[in-house]
Parts: sequence; C-alpha cells; structure tokens
Amino acid sequence: MAVGDVVTLDLPVGPRLTWPDPRVDAVCGTVAVERGPLVLALESVDLPDGVLLEQVRLDPAVAPRAQGDGAVVRAVAVPLPGAGAGTPPFAAAPTSDTGAAAYDLTLVPYHRWAERGPSTMRVFVPTARHEESR
Repeated sequence: MAVGDVVTLDLPVGPRLTWPDPRVDAVCGTVAVERGPLVLALESVDLPDGVLLEQVRLDPAVAPRAQGDGAVVRAVAVPLPGAGAGTPPFAAAPTSDTGAAAYDLTLVPYHRWAERGPSTMRVFVPTARHEESR
C-alpha cells in the first residue's frame, strides 16, 4: 500500500433468514432473522391487538426487508389449539386456507429487547411452512 491509498470494506448487512441445525429438536421448524452481526427478535409489543406471540408463524417465502436497525417480516397468526376460528385476529381478512390473517411484523435487535417496557420475545420463530406440513 502507498500513501493516499483507500481501502473500502463492503459487508453485506441486509436481513437474512438463518435456519437452525435440523438435529436440534427444540428449534425444529423455526427460523431466525439476522442482519449483519445482529440477531433480531420478535417482541410482543410489536404484535397486532389480539395476537399472541405463540400464534405467529413467519412466512419464509417472503424475504425480510430492512427497517431502521431491524427488519420487517411477513407472518401469519394461526389459531391456537382449542381457539375458535371466529376469535380475533381471525375475523380479519383471511389470506390462507386456514383463515389466518397476514401481517408485516417488525423485528428489533436482540440487545434492544424490553427497552419499550416489559414484553415477551422470540428469536427462533416457527414458520408457516412448518405448520402446513403437520
């Protein structure tokens, strides 16, 4: 290198899906979202009214897109076992045969979890594709 040379470091920091090792049963059928070196989390405070964290299924067919230092993903809310098909959020516009409504959900960097008050969160989110295979 000579005086005045410029070195440019170009690192991909777009959001990406990260699939767990299939040998880990605890996270089978889930996916995490990362952005650069950051692991992102889905927080309960970012869910639509009437949707529980346990109902969210990420749609892996729709690529996550960057938003701020987090990402936005496409997800559906599925009925919990024993829940009626007419209970919220299932009265919303159905987007699949199961009657589940689709939402764009924001994920935040894991290290920022609970900055907006008490909440629950997930890093590995079940996928809609996994639900269909059951």
